[in-house]
Amino acid sequence: MRVRRRCVQWTVLVGLGLGQVGLLGQNLADLERQAARGDADAEFRLGAEFAAGRNGPADMAQALEWYRRAAAGGNVNAMYNLGVAYRNGLGVKRDDAEAARWYQRAAEQGHPEARFALGVACATGRGVKQDRGKAVYWFRKAEERTANALTEVYLGEMYTNAEGVAKDDSEAMRWYGKAAEQGNVVAEYRLANGYLMGTGLKPDAAQAAAWFRKAAQQGASPAQYQLGVMYESGEGVEQSYAQAYYWLALAVHSEPDTRAQEQIAVRRDDAATHLAPDVVVATEERVKEWKGQGLGTRD
Repeated sequence: MRVRRRCVQWTVLVGLGLGQVGLLGQNLADLERQAARGDADAEFRLGAEFAAGRNGPADMAQALEWYRRAAAGGNVNAMYNLGVAYRNGLGVKRDDAEAARWYQRAAEQGHPEARFALGVACATGRGVKQDRGKAVYWFRKAEERTANALTEVYLGEMYTNAEGVAKDDSEAMRWYGKAAEQGNVVAEYRLANGYLMGTGLKPDAAQAAAWFRKAAQQGASPAQYQLGVMYESGEGVEQSYAQAYYWLALAVHSEPDTRAQEQIAVRRDDAATHLAPDVVVATEERVKEWKGQGLGTRD
């Protein structure tokens, strides 16, 4: 069982919400006239309208044309959107190098999403030469403008694994803590482990259990398993075989790996031997309810 880091980056073009408020008081004809006069902001807005397809079918070719004009006029959002388009093959052939070039231009002008995207490119070598030191630089630059849980998880993992920086568990936990406060499930699990093992943090079983619970409520099977084990032993929580059974049963349900499921089930079944049959039945009903909702639980 592992909570995996995913190579995640923004894939949504910015500016697509403009039409929801009537182009901020402008009609399309006014916007087109402004764009035709070379107003970079209007060019970007017009590109966003074509991309969203609010005045007819979406037209990425037109959108990209206006984004290019806006980018030539210095519009940083247009630069970023061009990067997203090339990264994801939206209206153009996918080209990671061209995406990175546009991300770089936007990142150098302070665009936080572009800084993050460029950091991912540097970390993975996608479109640029892999350079984890530069990745850390751009992730940190992204955080200067906008706190974002994905950026913070990347920084935490890089300090944990000594990727581009010296290994520093305390610094890793600081970044995980920031992301966990925003509800990032990977960060919640990493922070919980830090408290449990005393890695970069003072050991605190109660804090560990609290953060495992948050991750478990989001469906993270390793957190559900660990919380079940803590209830089984009474570490950081009041000992309860019923709660142990509940969280272990949920972990069986959430865990995608068959072998891991079997191992967790053995521990779940052991907890059941300490419970009256009616308690097991009632707990199974709670598990079924959780499965039916497909959501976390406040238990």
